[in-house]
Amino acid sequence: MNLPADKIGVRTICIVLSVLAHLLLLFPLGILGGYHPAKPVDPLQAVMVDLKGPIDDTESARASAGQEFAEAAAEAEDEASDGPAGAALVDAPLKSEPERQAEPEPATEGAVTDTDKADASAPGEISANETTPAVSRRTLPIYTIKPPLRTAGEFLATEREKLTYQISMFGIPVGVAELEAKNERGEVRITLRVKSNSVLSTLYPVDDFVETRHIGGNFIITKIRQQEGSFKSDRGFTLFLRDKSVFWIDNLRKRSMMESLPNSEVLDILSGVYYLRNRQLKVGSIEQIQLYDSDTYASLPVEVVRRERISLPGFRKADTLVVKPLLRTDGIFKRTGDLLIWLTDDENKVPVKVETQIALGTVSVELVSAETKQGEAPVAALKNRN
Repeated sequence: MNLPADKIGVRTICIVLSVLAHLLLLFPLGILGGYHPAKPVDPLQAVMVDLKGPIDDTESARASAGQEFAEAAAEAEDEASDGPAGAALVDAPLKSEPERQAEPEPATEGAVTDTDKADASAPGEISANETTPAVSRRTLPIYTIKPPLRTAGEFLATEREKLTYQISMFGIPVGVAELEAKNERGEVRITLRVKSNSVLSTLYPVDDFVETRHIGGNFIITKIRQQEGSFKSDRGFTLFLRDKSVFWIDNLRKRSMMESLPNSEVLDILSGVYYLRNRQLKVGSIEQIQLYDSDTYASLPVEVVRRERISLPGFRKADTLVVKPLLRTDGIFKRTGDLLIWLTDDENKVPVKVETQIALGTVSVELVSAETKQGEAPVAALKNRN
């Protein structure tokens, strides 16, 4: 098929333009390097980044100083063959090199070096030179663990003790109470749970929880949650024995305060009971316990009233010492009268009976079971008798 001459000219021009376009496209590719589909991609090269910041005039000065030093060193090396004077010229710029570190001076006799200081660290301490940079060593706080002011042996003679009580009113069981104490690797933890049964709960519900923890023998943390009738409370405090201070908080009323204490012998009410059990009690004597309870500090006198043989549930008898804490605060129960505690008259001094007054009348709390971690009852004075 024959094409007109004008069409042949247009086609020729298009072909020439296409070839020129391809050449223009391939030319930069030739500058950047050829591309081979079968050739693997080169791995990424490491990039050095100066985190100190952009190069400023100081860096330029260092570069020029280095260049001058190199020229001076070359001239000195040329003159070194002339004799000792040339060697001296070589040594001079080497010692004035900016990056060269000063040679350590020989230690004189009796001088204390950095190594000696590190070796002189107290036993058990880790040298700050090995673990922290120089900047942080100046601000690193030093914590020391002070010896305990109170020990677990002052409160617990066994590793674990759990005492279960029956709460009665007018001779009718109305609730239960559990008193548990543990010695967890030197940390004393005491908990008391008091709960009314379904019969009393309809008239006067009782649901109390008290927990006390001894931390390191220098801190006592107590939490108290109470519901007795319409009365409710949720509070707690921390005794700082070494600082002779207490921080207390009332969660319901949104109040808190840090107060000072007169001495470091202060205990909470549960710890006070266990501390009293480890004392040598004699009839007619009065024991003083420094107590913090109901957001109030008081020196609590505990009077040893008499010896008495009592009957307990399960037809059991117990020889006891009757003690009377002269409480000035509400204590664990929202009581309205005196509080009497019967302790076994032996080395364990287990509380087997408690009596107090509340709004509805006299409440009696009697021991029904006792156990330790070894499974032996700690109440040596209890005897099963018909």
